[in-house]
Amino acid sequence: MRSLSVTFVSSRLRNMMLGAVLALGTMLATGSGGTAQAGVAMRALGSPALSLRQDVPPLAENVRWVCGPWRCVWRPNWRYWYVPPYARAWGPPVRPTCYWSRPWGGGWVHVCP
Repeated sequence: MRSLSVTFVSSRLRNMMLGAVLALGTMLATGSGGTAQAGVAMRALGSPALSLRQDVPPLAENVRWVCGPWRCVWRPNWRYWYVPPYARAWGPPVRPTCYWSRPWGGGWVHVCP
């Protein structure tokens, strides 16, 4: 069995070593330990050269399942953030006319007319 003083010293050394490793990792992660910065040579995303082109369509469009009590439909340009929890796992519809319906006393059914 080890004595109490040996256990105390080894735990203190272990804590000091862990603190030194964490401090070194933090210093390297924040960039204060290195001499070069990674983003110096990159062009800014909001530069005037990129904003001159007006004919480029947006890369993303807001689309969501919009749900009422009995039906959910796929709506483009939907800006509201709320999507019901049960509709968050549904992907886009198979065809543009497809929707989700909830019949009396049942769960949600995918309908494609």
